[in-house]
Amino acid sequence: MKKLLKYFITVILFFLFFAAITYTRGYAVNTEALNYFSLGFYFYYEGNLRKAKTYFEQAARLESEPNYVLYSILAEVSSMLGEREEAKKYAKRSLELKPDNPESLRIISSILVSEQNYEEAKKYLEELLRIRPDDYQTLYYLAEVYDALNDDNSLIDIYNKILQINPHLVEVRLNLAQLYLKKGAIGLAKNEYLSILKDDPENERAMFYLAYIYLSEANTEKAIEVFRKLYDKKLLDSKMIEDYIASLFVEGYDPTPLISKIEKEEELNSVTRGIMAFYSGDYTMAKKLFKKAIDENKDSITPYYGLVRIAEAKRDMEMEKRWRFVLAGIYYQYNAYRRALGEAIRVKQIDEAYIENRYLLGDIYRAMGKYKLALEEYNYFLKNSREIGDVYVKIGFTYDSMGENEKAREAFEKAIEISPDNDRLYYYLGIECRILKDYEGAIEAFKRAVEIDADNADYLFNLGVSYERSGKIDKAIEYLEKSIKLNDKDPIALNYLGYLLADKGIRLKEAKEYIARALEYDPNNGAYLDSMGWVYYRLGDYEKAREYLEMAIQYIDESDEENYLIYEHLGDVYYKIQMYEDAIRAWQKALEIKYVRGIYLKIKRAEVKLRNM
Repeated sequence: MKKLLKYFITVILFFLFFAAITYTRGYAVNTEALNYFSLGFYFYYEGNLRKAKTYFEQAARLESEPNYVLYSILAEVSSMLGEREEAKKYAKRSLELKPDNPESLRIISSILVSEQNYEEAKKYLEELLRIRPDDYQTLYYLAEVYDALNDDNSLIDIYNKILQINPHLVEVRLNLAQLYLKKGAIGLAKNEYLSILKDDPENERAMFYLAYIYLSEANTEKAIEVFRKLYDKKLLDSKMIEDYIASLFVEGYDPTPLISKIEKEEELNSVTRGIMAFYSGDYTMAKKLFKKAIDENKDSITPYYGLVRIAEAKRDMEMEKRWRFVLAGIYYQYNAYRRALGEAIRVKQIDEAYIENRYLLGDIYRAMGKYKLALEEYNYFLKNSREIGDVYVKIGFTYDSMGENEKAREAFEKAIEISPDNDRLYYYLGIECRILKDYEGAIEAFKRAVEIDADNADYLFNLGVSYERSGKIDKAIEYLEKSIKLNDKDPIALNYLGYLLADKGIRLKEAKEYIARALEYDPNNGAYLDSMGWVYYRLGDYEKAREYLEMAIQYIDESDEENYLIYEHLGDVYYKIQMYEDAIRAWQKALEIKYVRGIYLKIKRAEVKLRNM
């Protein structure tokens, strides 16, 4: 922390020194303003910040157009005085004059973070990171912001950037590993914990979680090895030992020797006492204790597993079937699909006609990407169950994942026959129709969804998109506007409407505002930057259009063939400003992504222009 503070102070002094040089260069004419500025600097170094601020403010008042640097200095001094609102005001003025001024971005973002105004801080910090991609302070502030906003994907990116600069930051690696575990990326979490233990072999947190990862991989030997290290170091409390016991039990190992290591046996939980009863052969007591454990925590895996073990020991197939089915469902909820599948297959072996298990098997196979097997289970359920439920919906999703959209549409239509007032089913049907380019079918489906739920912005947006795809632009604009009125924080809808207006060359001022709002949410989105470039193109500001479109191509996925359009737009702009060679290169790039005859003809026209120059 001291190093960070020292770094922070050094940055401030460095900034103020060079700010003085930059500022004074701009004040060769206004001698009085320069005098006040110099006095401000004198009192600043004397430590009299209040007086320094007074002179800096006087210098600003004497100038009709103060330099951005002066506002930035005022923001810095106000911040040091604890005058946050003043500091933010001056920083914003500085940024109006120079939007990429890193010092003003740093000041305003640090204040917003301290005020826990994370959503607004994010905007300034992301811009600051673009300017200073390797700045520790910015990266750590952004990590705090993303953590507060529960934006795990962005937080993972930030932690990885920090580790690229310094791979030996153990605390960052621990946080990153926890995020990977939270997202179910077990392999990535494991790599981080192993990396931590290279730098810090005694890190108990890394050892503890690594042990459980080994258990989840059924690598029990390694798990036991790590747990033994924790135990030998006396790093395991009674609760940890009980967790260890439960994990070994689920993995099929006899954990009873560990029970003697717990100092207060009277405080053992129901699961541990159930395990003790099981190994002593008292299945009646074990069953009672495991059921009690389930009442205490329905999401705990161990007691369900214990009931399965009792059923196996008693050779009670009906009991085994019941509890294995429940255990399969618990594993499925935890996204442990491999284990869920093993339990559900065993249930199927016991009772092939157990209809609820066949349905669950379909869900497990679908989650694992085994779509044909999922369909077999769902179809079995359809043929043998009176309760259809939402199986047609799941069949629709499965066909959609397979890219068989016609069959997906048919499944959703059957689901609608059963539940004609379910708005979500019309939404799913509309999506499939649009993929199949049946725009009239999509319009009808989304209209029905809107009739059932008129306040659903997503339905209105998709209805607007479907109208646009069918060429009914006025209707498209009408429903896109309705969508935004209900949810004005959806960047996709804001950009879609803004681009549509720009592409048609109408209401360009509004179009620009819509797209600007979308960019506030996602400033590095290639599609949104393209839209803003296209607005400026329509406004005739080709240099500004060029600026946005050149940024846009840095953030696009060229494997998506629809992004050919961004290169086409860039070529159009180059052509307008008579940069014919650049226009040809941009259009050729567009053709590499997707062949469009109109672009080929544009290239030929530009080649004629070049020959005639």
